[in-house]
Amino acid sequence: MTYRLFKTPNGIKQVPVREEDEFNDFDYETQIPEEAKGVVKGKEALFVEQTRNQKRNLKESMTGQVAFQQKSLQYNNLQIVNFECTGFATGSASYINVNYNQATAVGSSLNETVMFSGISGGDNNDALYYNIVYVNVRGDFYIIGSEQLLNPSFIEFYPMQKITGGSSAGGKIPTQISNTAYDSATTITSSGAEFGVQSFGIDVFNEQTLYNQSKDLKGIRCIGLALKHVNLNFNSAITVDNFALDVEIGIDMKSGGSSY
Repeated sequence: MTYRLFKTPNGIKQVPVREEDEFNDFDYETQIPEEAKGVVKGKEALFVEQTRNQKRNLKESMTGQVAFQQKSLQYNNLQIVNFECTGFATGSASYINVNYNQATAVGSSLNETVMFSGISGGDNNDALYYNIVYVNVRGDFYIIGSEQLLNPSFIEFYPMQKITGGSSAGGKIPTQISNTAYDSATTITSSGAEFGVQSFGIDVFNEQTLYNQSKDLKGIRCIGLALKHVNLNFNSAITVDNFALDVEIGIDMKSGGSSY
């Protein structure tokens, strides 16, 4: 049996179709407004147009990179970032030993950096934080010969954070826990622009440094890396102008965000 619903002073009443005539004179029946159907006086209602525009603008406002990430992260969350470092020194030498950014204070922009800027040519203001899960560094001689890289050979980096008012690179990240030093015969320094901030090293000779060796470790969170120290040893004197370090960084793409 078919029923109709009518609004009365006493509430909603369900009436069989055969009794419908008894309620034809009610002034309380509430019909569904045309606006709810998307039509106002024969024309499309404003909310229908607004909804359509919102859907269109949402699609258009998503950049190609964001759309790519949303789709690709369904299958893989690991992104590899590669870069090369050259020009550590010039001339002929059997070693390279160079320091970078030692005196740069927390809050100041660093030099010799690579940032996860999110856009081509972006700076500290555009950078995003990601978790680094591993780093590899390999030596590249660029020449054919008997040259060999000797142990110990290593490179150190400062992870970077966003800094206030920075229009170039990011800055150093202070140590997040107290690390007070107590020494006697040997001097231990655990503060200052070099040792009061976060940094890490990679053995170029042996490669492979992991920072997420268990499910509880999330990796090193930063907006990029800045050079701290390069120490390389060779079996004989080489033209150091021709030597390069190839850096490979593994990043958890799901960790991307604007905060530390």
